[in-house]
Amino acid sequence: MACHLTRPEKAIEIAQQAMEAANTAGDTLAIAWTQLTLALIGYRLIGADLETLELNFAEATSKMQALEDARGLRLCALAPAVLASKRGNWVEALARYEELLGSFDLDALDEDNFYAFIGLSTSHVYCGNLAEGLRFGYAGVQHAQQLGLIAQEVVMCLPLGVALLAARDVEESAMLFGTAERLCEKIDSPTLLKTARINRAIAFRRLHRFAEAKRLVQLVLDDPAAMIGGQPFAHYTAAELHVQLGDLDEAEKHLAVARELNSGPVVSLLDQAKTAYIAGLLASRKGDDELATHELARVAEMLPRVSAWRFSDRTAVYDELAEVYARKARYYDAYITQRRCSEEYRYNVDVLNDVRHFSMQLRAEMNRVQAELRRTAQERLSLQSEQRQLRDEIERTATEAANLKEAAATDKLTGLPNRRYLDEVLPALLKLRQQTATPMAIAFIDLDHFKDVNDRYGHSMGDQVLRGFGEITLHATRNADVIGRYGGEEFCIAMSGCGPEAAAKRLRALLLVFANRHFVVGSQDLVGITFSAGIAVYPDDGVDLEGLLETADRRLYEAKRAGRARVQERDFQLVTATNKAQ
Repeated sequence: MACHLTRPEKAIEIAQQAMEAANTAGDTLAIAWTQLTLALIGYRLIGADLETLELNFAEATSKMQALEDARGLRLCALAPAVLASKRGNWVEALARYEELLGSFDLDALDEDNFYAFIGLSTSHVYCGNLAEGLRFGYAGVQHAQQLGLIAQEVVMCLPLGVALLAARDVEESAMLFGTAERLCEKIDSPTLLKTARINRAIAFRRLHRFAEAKRLVQLVLDDPAAMIGGQPFAHYTAAELHVQLGDLDEAEKHLAVARELNSGPVVSLLDQAKTAYIAGLLASRKGDDELATHELARVAEMLPRVSAWRFSDRTAVYDELAEVYARKARYYDAYITQRRCSEEYRYNVDVLNDVRHFSMQLRAEMNRVQAELRRTAQERLSLQSEQRQLRDEIERTATEAANLKEAAATDKLTGLPNRRYLDEVLPALLKLRQQTATPMAIAFIDLDHFKDVNDRYGHSMGDQVLRGFGEITLHATRNADVIGRYGGEEFCIAMSGCGPEAAAKRLRALLLVFANRHFVVGSQDLVGITFSAGIAVYPDDGVDLEGLLETADRRLYEAKRAGRARVQERDFQLVTATNKAQ
């Protein structure tokens, strides 16, 4: 049976020989099962002809009905789900697989359950239901391990690893694809090996392990075997890797190959979106903002219809498009696009954190269950009951997380998010930094002598200064940063991945730009407005949000007392002591 997973082309030859022998012998049962086997091979065969696949299922079903073969009919019932998935209609495929749940006892150690596990896991992942994709993925891996089915275990690792990538559990994903790569050496399957390697390369790219990523991509490109997801997928991956490395000419070559491979009469929406995205990235890096805007805007329009695009990666599209809009001085479009990115990001922070949390719980539980299943049958029944309870808990939690809806609160004067937004987002950002063990700088900024501006030049000038500061800050900060108006003339910026020196350097550059900005109201021209800032960094200055905000606020007032127009990233007493020591 494993042959149709490891080498489906060879499996077809074997099945056709078996069909000839069954027809010669007039063995109706053998003919029926060989027909069904051909259909199941087509299920896993890359580029299978859909009409032939549908015909094999139909003829097998007719024969199984005549024979009243219950097992054969149960497997024939996979046909609608299989055909929907082969057409890329993952929503329909998921609905059809869920209809089959009553026919497959997933708690039983039955080899046929593999088809239900792989179908449910893959469909849920490509529909963006990561918690469910992980649940069925881990259950399928465990199931294959218990039965000693290495090929099935490798196949189950693929959607499970993709779900972990989408949930930003990249280390675990890289380990899982590494396991699949090692197992492929035991089963001699170039197709599965290439697929495991290209996905592992994606994980390494995200971990900035570029040398390993390049090695795996080259191995995949040098191998003529077919690959799940199609050959263009390897070139998309290579192109994105070279863009990240700054090797734009090499990325352009891979994009050209992908386009050539997609030159047939029918190109999937996913392939159209991927080629447009890479073309947009390349145009953006080369400074061709017109082409970049065109391509990236096309991708943004397609995203709602491309369920197979890993939903946590969608923020990258909006990030890049917002940056291009900003360079073209299309600030309103940049702001709207950035809001879409922020909404996607906030949703992902909440949902993906929950998914990762329950993924870790599920992995621990699965490991425990696997060890316990070696015991008595009564213990297995008890553990299976606990497993069902865990599944129900995950389902309830995932449903609650999916129903959470948040609206961005915006300060009308500056166009920046307001304090309500900051109060909602900062805890989630800090939680993400804690989980990924990366730093984050939080800065409080207060405009110097702002009351004097209002008193001397009027509130119209004061509003102009506030709006100008918001505009300058939006242009100077990265898409990953979060900035908001905290109240009055006070602002707050959270800078992910920044230590104190990097954060201070960026704010001092912002201070210079702001101080040289002219604000004009009528005949009045005001220049030289400055600000003071205090910075606190996780984890150097504390691990809880309240303490970090207090430290940033204290350093802000230290900067003001020291003469204003300053950025204070350390405590004043510490800086003074260090200077004296030097």
